[in-house]
Amino acid sequence: MDLPIQHYKENGAEEQLQQSLAMRTEWEPCLAHHPPLQSFGCDAELAERGGGGGPPPPPPPSKRRFRSPTSRNKPNDSAMCATMDDRHGKMRETLMERQVQKAGGLLGVTSRGLLILGLLLVFILILLVIIVVLAALWPRTKAQEAPKVCDTPACLRAAAQVIGSMENHTSPCTNFWNYACHSWLVSNPLPPWASKWSIREELAHRAHEEMRKLIETMPHPTRVDSLSWKLKYFYESCTALEHIVVPEQKLIRVIDQMGGWGVLRSFSVYSWNFRMVLRRLHAEYGVNAFFRVDVVAHPNFPDKSIVRISPDGLGLPDRNYYYREPDHATINTYKVFLKDAVQLLGATSLEATKFAEEVFHFEKRIAELTPNTEDIINPVKSIQILNVADLQRQSFSIPWLEILRAIYPTTVFDDSTELLITSPDYLKDISSVVSSSDRSTLNNYLMWRLAHNYLPYLSREFWEVLDIHKRDTLGAKESVDRWEMCIVTTQKYFRLAMGSIYSKNNVALKDSRNGVAIIYESLKNGLASSLSGSSLYSPSLRSRALEKLATLSVQVGYPEQVLASSYLDDFYTAMSVQVNDFLGNILYGVHFLRKVEERILLNPLPEHKWLAYLSKDTITYIPESNRIIIPEHLLLPPFYSVNFPQPILLGSLGVQLAVAMVASVSQHGVLYDGQGVLIDRESTIGNDSLSLTANQRKCLVDALHQKKIDDEDFLKRTVFETLVQLAGVRQALKVVTNPSMEQRRTEYKALEFLTHPQLFFVAYAQSMCSHTTAKHRDMERSTTFRLGDEEMLRATMLQMPEFTEAFMCNSSSLLHHGKVCGRII
Repeated sequence: MDLPIQHYKENGAEEQLQQSLAMRTEWEPCLAHHPPLQSFGCDAELAERGGGGGPPPPPPPSKRRFRSPTSRNKPNDSAMCATMDDRHGKMRETLMERQVQKAGGLLGVTSRGLLILGLLLVFILILLVIIVVLAALWPRTKAQEAPKVCDTPACLRAAAQVIGSMENHTSPCTNFWNYACHSWLVSNPLPPWASKWSIREELAHRAHEEMRKLIETMPHPTRVDSLSWKLKYFYESCTALEHIVVPEQKLIRVIDQMGGWGVLRSFSVYSWNFRMVLRRLHAEYGVNAFFRVDVVAHPNFPDKSIVRISPDGLGLPDRNYYYREPDHATINTYKVFLKDAVQLLGATSLEATKFAEEVFHFEKRIAELTPNTEDIINPVKSIQILNVADLQRQSFSIPWLEILRAIYPTTVFDDSTELLITSPDYLKDISSVVSSSDRSTLNNYLMWRLAHNYLPYLSREFWEVLDIHKRDTLGAKESVDRWEMCIVTTQKYFRLAMGSIYSKNNVALKDSRNGVAIIYESLKNGLASSLSGSSLYSPSLRSRALEKLATLSVQVGYPEQVLASSYLDDFYTAMSVQVNDFLGNILYGVHFLRKVEERILLNPLPEHKWLAYLSKDTITYIPESNRIIIPEHLLLPPFYSVNFPQPILLGSLGVQLAVAMVASVSQHGVLYDGQGVLIDRESTIGNDSLSLTANQRKCLVDALHQKKIDDEDFLKRTVFETLVQLAGVRQALKVVTNPSMEQRRTEYKALEFLTHPQLFFVAYAQSMCSHTTAKHRDMERSTTFRLGDEEMLRATMLQMPEFTEAFMCNSSSLLHHGKVCGRII
């Protein structure tokens, strides 16, 4: 049924009415044969508009301008029907557009927006399907599991130790030393009897206390001359001050036997025998006058030993002290010490003053001839092997054969015997000094060397004078306790015996060794990987370094065979001890050590190359045996505990181990092969090892000098040690950040605020926390090749982008890394 005309009029659609009438005229020829509208599947809305079953309503008017049927040619019926079919399709499209517009109206968007919204919904659906599939197929790993929290007693103790040493109010990017060490420095003040105090000194002091307790509580030995009897009575002869009665009289008798002493007015210039005195001082009293004689591993044959002769004979710690201003405090202190000591032995004040000036200036002459330590640090350049005849020709004033035969009486020496000479030029110059000096000067120097060596073992007033000199030189406020001085002295002669009783009392040593072995292997593997990919090493040098690293080993504490009772009893057979005769026991000890040296010379064993280093207070690399030595008394908290968190262990013990490893394959260590044999002087490896770090050394000195770490001269002196330290820290950090370790990531109770790299750097810094007096630091600067602890820490952090990244230091912070030039591996 047609819509009534009134409908159009009511809705103001006159034009639509006219269009509808005109279009009806066009439809009518086709209505008879056209199917109903419903057969086209039209929308129900059209059917409703047509009424109940009547004819459909007219289609919506065309948007084209209405034209009267009389104004155009009338088409035939078939064309008109085709036109109507086409318009039916357009009508359906129009109805669909209306539906879309109606839906868009409900959502408040246009049809185009609705299309975009639909596409977006389809994309989100596809994305959700992909996420679900990936989640189902993604491998389950430990990294997705919740972190394991370590709250064992060892972890809690380590956390308390770390936090108790820190100062959280300080920015690590501004002052990392203060951040890591402030609380430790406050709670561990410098003891009055020490000039330096750090974790290393603390562990050494605790080891001394433990040894004192073990010796003093040792059951009274029943067999005279047993090792335990010798050890106990040697120590007690030192501590029993009431029984030390004028031992200086014995020293004076020794002086008289050697022709007297000019300052004591017991010297005859005409009868005094220089050659005899020099021989006896070295052979019988262990006095290093002009030079030192000892036994070392042969540099060319790994299974042999050789006698070494090296510069020695100064009273001050280093030759550089003698070049200071004449009124320098150290020089004045030494002269006062010289004067007071000989006055106690019987010299007049006037003679003692004159003697002090004379001896100081004679020692200064020796200092001028003594080579710089920098000049002899390269073994290829400084070490020469000469036979006795050649040495005698070069230094004719020294009776070499007499001295050697007296020191090692059972060894055959002749003109063809080879000797290892550290500095032939020095011995040649010393010979000239001896030949050009008068007998009185030589007598005063040699007798002073004897007295200086034995002052600690005389009556109280003598070693008190010596302590005053040490305190004035190093800056300590008080003397070391007598018991500790006795422990150190006893350890000098009974090193293996004391190591034995200490090891047997250390029940955790086996676990400590296993823990160290794990850290050692991880560091060794990491260093091998770094060397393999290093572009700094030439192919030949890299091959040599990797071969050496493959044979590198570590020794933790004394080996079991050395601590066996049978080994120790045989070792100390030649050692004699008397009750309550401390000076006499010292003389027995000097004789015993010479016997030990001769045994090593005639029958060297592999352990002879490194046993002495097990009583030191540092981790040491021994190139002659290609072995790293770790004294077991260092394997204690706060430095080490087998169950401490891995980042802490790697920051403390790990760094020192890595530094020793790097030393084995870098500038001087690589000059020895895996068997401990030194390269030939003509080998190009020596030049390669020196050129390896040439650019890095210059760059690092410039960078650290710009940051005002230290003065340029000292930075040049210490630059190689700094390079090795940097390489060691990087190698240890490499293990901390190793992916295999990250997969086993563990959080540590109370240390959650520190990431693993941050905890590593804090542990590294805390292993270096120390108090040092200005005078002790002055001594270290003259005798060592290492920056001070605080300066070394700053230098390391400034060369490590890893530190900047770990603590997120901005570019303006004081410890933001600058130009990185300290990589040698």
